[in-house]
Amino acid sequence: MARRIKTFGGQKETLPIKNPKLLEEFMLHLLRKYEHADTPTRKYQADRNYMMALIGFNTAFRAEDLLQLRVDDLIDGYVHIKENKTGKMQNFKMNNKLHEDIKAYVERNKLTRSDYLFMGQKKKQTYKGKTYPVIYPITRQQGHKIISQSGREIGIYFVFGLHSLRKTFGYMYIKNGGKPETLMKMYNHEDYDYTKRYVHWGIEDAENDREAVYLGGVHKNSKM
Repeated sequence: MARRIKTFGGQKETLPIKNPKLLEEFMLHLLRKYEHADTPTRKYQADRNYMMALIGFNTAFRAEDLLQLRVDDLIDGYVHIKENKTGKMQNFKMNNKLHEDIKAYVERNKLTRSDYLFMGQKKKQTYKGKTYPVIYPITRQQGHKIISQSGREIGIYFVFGLHSLRKTFGYMYIKNGGKPETLMKMYNHEDYDYTKRYVHWGIEDAENDREAVYLGGVHKNSKM
């Protein structure tokens, strides 16, 4: 039996970005925040937020897996992580451009291989009687707030949040002609009908794609 798409804590289900121009504007908005940041802390936070969105859009990781990423998980250009929710492994070679972007981000912010990619506040942790400063990754609630607020700032008024990054990847993958079976494998889903509902691929998307297709040659009497 196919899994049902759930809502959490009474919140409505997040939706993907379906318009490529809106997706581009969202990313440009995050870049502008980085360019206009006026302190080193704000500069890092803006850089972190941009990379969180970039990696989320391009890897389709679940929110909890995305936020737990360490430099070591990606820096060599290959992904080897165990999904928190399913316990299944994700093993794949990254897109070369994405890998270069990640390496530049790590270098800019002087991160070590053991650092979390998306660091939050410093906290103290005690181990065997000794207290150490530890920097944890941002929480899922913080990540959702960052993405949803940035969306509102450019006029995204549908339900948009951290999980929308994963859904946008799937929607754009299908729209650009990706194989359904491959997307299922990427998501670790077992039912393609569930995957279609998950990325909100609907009848209007099929109609739009049909309208955009013309198969045929030019008539010999045509002036074209």
